[in-house]
Amino acid sequence: MRLTIFRDYGWLLYSLVLRDLRGRYKGSVLGFFWTFLNPLLLMLTYSIVFGYFLQVNAPAYPVFILSGLLPWIWFSTALLQGSTSILEGASYVGKTIFPTPVLPLVPVLAGMVNYLLSLPLLLLLLLVFRLPLGWGLVCFPVLLLIQALLLSGLTMALSALSVTFRDTQHLLGHIVTILFFMMPIMYPLTAIPERARWIVEHNPLVGLFYGYQQIFYYGEVPDPRRLLWLLVLAVAVFYGGQFTFNRQSESFAEHI
Repeated sequence: MRLTIFRDYGWLLYSLVLRDLRGRYKGSVLGFFWTFLNPLLLMLTYSIVFGYFLQVNAPAYPVFILSGLLPWIWFSTALLQGSTSILEGASYVGKTIFPTPVLPLVPVLAGMVNYLLSLPLLLLLLLVFRLPLGWGLVCFPVLLLIQALLLSGLTMALSALSVTFRDTQHLLGHIVTILFFMMPIMYPLTAIPERARWIVEHNPLVGLFYGYQQIFYYGEVPDPRRLLWLLVLAVAVFYGGQFTFNRQSESFAEHI
């Protein structure tokens, strides 16, 4: 099926993503506005804790937070929801005409749409703090592609493993929390002691989220070599996730 899954099942993915977005805030009074309110409330909380209480040294700190927090919300939400997509979509499993690999892709694409819809909040903060957008914005679609491919591979693998190993989804929640605090999203990379900084710098996810910060906060162009390396890694993870999904899918019916 490979990367053509997005083309071959484009209409089905579109329908499922649209249903996901419509149902996300169904029944709530504020509805769509939670797309802005959720990250805004998180930003205010982290600004008080890290910016005021812990005195993190970063000018225009709300912009610094939001530039990394918005893609992180996409990453963590898609990962957690995608890992349970096969279990929650059990009614589709076993139907020969339904392509089950699209199920873990729905949270990835819905999360990307939600991320793009929340960007006006970040752009508004850029105006408030008078931070200009530079040529780095040209690299923004590349970062979107990298994150989408990376998440697609991870969610396909994790959703398949969760069927056989039910502890996967519980363990994943803790891993996501640890990753969040281990990455320089709430604090700049320079805040990490030099003797430990190399550990963080060699984390591929740090390169991804730092790329967003370079574009929207620092006004820089991300390193093309790093982007190329991340793209190669994302493609490898995508195919690895698809391979894992195909291998595990043969026993889905036995465990659901």
